[in-house]
Amino acid sequence: MSQPTFYEILSLSPTTSDLTPASIKQAYRRALLTHHPDKSSSNFSSSTSNSHSNSHPKGHHPPKTRYTIDQISLAYTTLSSPTLRTQYDAALRSSSSSSSSCFTTTRKEEDDDFQTGIDTIDLDDMVFVPHETSSSAGISRNEKDTWYRPCRCGNERGFALTEEDLEENADLGEVLVQCADCTIWLRVCYVVAEDDEEEEEEKEENGDGDGYEEEKRKR
Repeated sequence: MSQPTFYEILSLSPTTSDLTPASIKQAYRRALLTHHPDKSSSNFSSSTSNSHSNSHPKGHHPPKTRYTIDQISLAYTTLSSPTLRTQYDAALRSSSSSSSSCFTTTRKEEDDDFQTGIDTIDLDDMVFVPHETSSSAGISRNEKDTWYRPCRCGNERGFALTEEDLEENADLGEVLVQCADCTIWLRVCYVVAEDDEEEEEEKEENGDGDGYEEEKRKR
């Protein structure tokens, strides 16, 4: 049995010439929610209930072939990189399924230039730098709280995540980030704590209402 191509894993057409980073990322998110619906329900209840229902409409059956998170992540990191995608497309055109299956396995036998290894860590394993500290240090992404992680290539801050990155991928509970200096990717997993802001707002509203009623009684 031949290995699925990265395009098949993400349900994309290899002949589509207008694939954009946004459309590939959307396909990656859709694949995660389709093959691992627990990725949405395990982190959020309210915000992801909508995306979960959209990904699995009524009457929808689970896919016959279920891909692993590693397969989906590797497909995304390869196709989202113009250089790697060009090399992958060339491999698909010039080789048989046995050659392409070699492409989908471990990268240890490949060149360093072609390597797209994916390490998995927790957000707690990254170094958190508040925006105030970043601002005084003159870092380029200095207006937001940032998490950093050194890369094997030698860049001490090769991987960088902002709070905005985490919020954007909160429904998945993970985010993929590429090193700034090489093709190595990092999967950062995190759990989003339930936001109590709505409850606090409700309490404040109730408190204001009670005060308003009390003021009316005094009058």
